[in-house]
This record gives sequence, C-alpha cells and structure tokens, in this order.
Amino acid sequence: MSHWNTLLQSTLVGTSRQPVPAAEGMAGEFGGLLQAIQAGETQGQLLRVAGAVAVGRRAGFVAPGLSPSDAPIAAADERPVLDDPALQAAIADALASGPLRLQHEGLAAVTAAGLRLPHNLLPTALDAGRRAIDLRPAVVPALGERGLWLAARNDDWRYAAGASEQADAQTRWDEGSLEQRRAVLAEQRRSAPAAARERLAAELPQLPAKERAALLGALAENIGPDDEALIDGLLKDRARDVRQAAVELLQRLPASAHVQRIEAFLVPLLSQAGGVWQMNAPEAVDPRWKDDAIDPARPTHESLGERAWWLYQLVRQTPLAWWTTHTGMTPAALLEWAARSDWKDALLRGWNEAVLAVPDVDWCDAMLDRPHSSYSQRAWIGQLLALLPRERRERHWASELGEAGNGVQEVIAYADQACAPGETPSAELSRKLAASLRMRVERGDLVNDYVLRQVLGNAAALLHADALRLLADLPRAAEESPGLASALSDTARIVRARQLFSTLRSPSTSSSSQGRP
Repeated sequence: MSHWNTLLQSTLVGTSRQPVPAAEGMAGEFGGLLQAIQAGETQGQLLRVAGAVAVGRRAGFVAPGLSPSDAPIAAADERPVLDDPALQAAIADALASGPLRLQHEGLAAVTAAGLRLPHNLLPTALDAGRRAIDLRPAVVPALGERGLWLAARNDDWRYAAGASEQADAQTRWDEGSLEQRRAVLAEQRRSAPAAARERLAAELPQLPAKERAALLGALAENIGPDDEALIDGLLKDRARDVRQAAVELLQRLPASAHVQRIEAFLVPLLSQAGGVWQMNAPEAVDPRWKDDAIDPARPTHESLGERAWWLYQLVRQTPLAWWTTHTGMTPAALLEWAARSDWKDALLRGWNEAVLAVPDVDWCDAMLDRPHSSYSQRAWIGQLLALLPRERRERHWASELGEAGNGVQEVIAYADQACAPGETPSAELSRKLAASLRMRVERGDLVNDYVLRQVLGNAAALLHADALRLLADLPRAAEESPGLASALSDTARIVRARQLFSTLRSPSTSSSSQGRP
C-alpha cells in the first residue's frame, strides 16, 4: 500500500487508532523532508505530512521503499515533445477543469501529430485518467516512455503502466497494461483467431474477474463456432461480469447450444390464438437455468415482479432475429405488440439489452421511432443512437430538431450520449445546432434558462469543428449574473482550445509551427 493510502486510513480512523505512517526508509531529499516534519502532536504531524505528500504526488512522487539507484531507467522517447507554450497551456487548462471531450480531443491531437506530452504535464494527465476511465485510451498514447515509467511508480497511476511503446506483441502481452493486452488479443483475433483463443484460454484461470471480463470481450472479433466451448464454460464463472460477457458473446452464435437452450425455454411461453400471438411468463424456477447464467432469485431492488424477472432474463439472452423469424413480425410490429402485453416491461427491457449486446440497426431504428414518454424509456435513447451509423442517427436528430430548431437542447443531450469521445455530429447538422443556439443567446434566453447554459458548454465541446465559428464571440451584456458570465466564458475558452488543437492535425507538424495555423 502506498504512503498516501496509509495516510488516508489514519485520517479516516483517527490517529489514536492508527498512527501517522513513519517516513523512515524513504530515499532521497523528499524522504528527509517527511522525517523532518514528523514532530509534535499527531494531528499536526498528519496534516503536515499529508500536505507535503499531496504536493509530491502532483510532481510524480516515487513510492517509498524504492531507492533511486534501484529504479529502472525509462526508455528513450522516439517522439518529439509538444513544446508550444500556447498548446501546453490549453491542454493543462482542459485537464484541470475542461469537459471530458475537450481533454480527449487535446490528448488525441498530440498523439495524432506524432508528439508526446511534456514532462510537466504527465502527472496532470495521469491524474485525469485516474478520475475518468473513458479518458484513459487518450491519456496512455500521449504519455511517451517517461509517462509509462512514471505510471509504474505510483499506485494511483498503475492503469497506465505497461510495456514500452516500441515493444513487440509478445512483450506487450506479457508485461503490458490491461488495455495493451486486450489490443494484442484483438489484433491476433483478426489474423489468427484460434491462436488468440488459445492464448486467452491459457491465461484466464489466473486473472482477476475484471481482466477476465475485459479480455473475453476481444473474442467478439472474428467470433465463430470454434469459440463456443471456451465461452460456454464461462457461463458458470464465479463473477457476474464474466458470465454476462459470455452470454453476450454466445448471442452472436445463434446456432450455439446455449442459444438453443434459451430458445427452448422461451418457445412454450409464446403461443398463438386466433392468429394473435400471446406472451406468458414462467410459472416456476427451472433448475436447468443455473447452467445458462439465469438467476432465479429476484434482487430486492428489482422493479419487475418475480415472473417478469425470469422472463426478462430469457428475453435478453435470445437473439433478436429469433423473434422476427418465429413470429413473422417486423421489429416495429413486435414493439407495438409488446406494448399491449401484460409483460411489456420485461419484453421491452430484455430487447433493449439484447440490442446493446449484439447491435441490430433495424431494431434500433424501430425502438427510436416509438414515442418515449417515461424516463426509463428515454434513458435508453443515447445508447441506442450510439449503435447506429452517423447517417441513421442524424435522421432521428433532424426530426427531433425540427425546422425551427426547437429541439436543439434535446438533440445535443442525445448526441452527447451517443457520440464517443473524439466523435462529432456531421458538419451540416453541427452548423444547424450551433446556429439555433446562437439565436437563443442573441435573444437573451440564457438569462433565465439555466439548462441552456449547460447545453451551450456541452455543444462547444461536442459539435464539428466547422460549427465553432458560430459559437465564438457570443454577444455579452454590460451586466451579467455570475452564472451567466461563467457559462459564456467557459464556452469561449472551450472554443478557443479546440481551434488551437486543430492546428495539430498534421502528423508532420514541427515544433517550430506548433500552435499556429
């Protein structure tokens, strides 16, 4: 455990129960400083040491017990450093207080330009990745060799510790971070799927649950019948996340024994009377369910009733194509039919999860075309939109926006959910959204519309770069409330940063031209 985490424990339980950790044994001047300030009453010791260690952590504090003479030397960086002061300042500001999208864009721009972060920004970037898991794919490539070396020296940054950027595939698999190992596995699945499967099978028994689930997902690449035995065996894994990952993979194999068993459980529940399909739910627990990751015990917080809970689990594990083939109905017709069923909540929720596990654009379109009145239904919209290609997403967004642009807030909210970091709506739609927002600002809507203020900042970080000019230099009033002034200032800062990041687009950018168009 790191010295910092021990300090946190002393703070939580009190110094009377756990004393301030001793600094003896720490190497270097920093260790000497900690020893020098460990005097007097214990509460004062704790505060002084915590303050010093907090500052040290910001500078990449080396964990105690590792002598500088024992520390491995970082590999030499092959990429040049980002040395433009304006870009450095913009990235530092984004990492300190900017939205996740802005942080991702700045880091990705550095990497795309063939550069790496300067040493003074490495602790800031590593801390940002610690706070936001979604940012880590952008943080790690921008670190360079010194950043990878630094990550291995701090427990909080271990997520980024891995093999050298120049290492071969085997070294990255043996010594790399979880992300590096998953990338190696996915790459091998594209060229030699059987070898990748064997590599994973040999490793799984010794991995923690989180890594088993993450690496198992790589089998979705080039999945085939030969993968079934390995995946099916994981339906009985002790970790729920691993079982769920196995279920989602097997849904991609409609001829698998697991899918056939699930469909056999479901067939007796779906009957036809007078040309109308009728849905029922299981009357009792089937002891065979345990072999297929179906939990008979309804969680106490679950809103579905017991029988609906069982039905929902069967539905979410059934490939969506089975429903259209078995009933002869289209996805839109099935959704309409389910809405009239006594078991509509179990059906609709199960189908939503099934389409997220194995995307089907026709089902997504049908689900999005239906009215979404309840909060639980609307909560799925962003996830469904994320599964669609941009053109099909934007059909829904254009309809929501309307000719007068009245739906601009809703569209930006859904686009913010649907677009992964680094992804934007099209230039054309972005310009329409930005124009609608600018019109609202110009007519004074920001004065009383507090939600619109948040939307404005989200839009500045989200929309296509071609639309940023419409959000630059927004009109300001002589008298503004602190909240309004902050919203407009934040928007302006995001726009300026993104325009600056765009100067790094060319991989051949030289240090002499960094930060200038």
